Amino acid sequence: MDRKLIIETVAMLLFFAAFAVISVGTTNGIPAMWWIGFAAFVLAGLLPVATRFMNHLADKPRDVGMEFDDRTS
Repeated sequence: MDRKLIIETVAMLLFFAAFAVISVGTTNGIPAMWWIGFAAFVLAGLLPVATRFMNHLADKPRDVGMEFDDRTS
């Protein structure tokens, strides 16, 4: 897997975790838990933006087009 895919997968998992943590922190009245969830939410939002500015020169080019399509018709 390339680094961009890993970072964006972590961001998605952070979004899922942040929603749960914010919900639990708000429901139970625990401000620290709410802030931890909010920080995870902000970090998850910034990670995909950071991948935009990564160096992609080492990435392998992928073949695109109908002749390289692995899906069945």
